[in-house]
Amino acid sequence: MPSCKDITEHSSDYLERNLPWWKRPGYWLHLAMCIHCRRYVDQLKLTIGTISKSPDATPPNISTEEIQAIVEKMKQSTKK
Repeated sequence: MPSCKDITEHSSDYLERNLPWWKRPGYWLHLAMCIHCRRYVDQLKLTIGTISKSPDATPPNISTEEIQAIVEKMKQSTKK
C-alpha cells in the first residue's frame, strides 16, 4: 500500500487516471483509510476544478520539456 508521501507525490496522476492499473487499488485503499490524504486529494480536485473554470486560466506558452526541467530544478532545491 502506498504511503502518505506517495499519495501526495502522485495525486495528480491518480486524479488524471495516469497511474498504472496495479497501483490504483492501493491508492483507493489508502484514501479510504486516511482522512488526511483524502482531504488533500479533495482539495486538489477543488483547486483544479476552480482554476479550469477561470476565464483567465490560459496555458503558458511553454514546452513540456521546459516544464519538466523547472519541476526537476524545484525538486533538487527542496532536497538540499
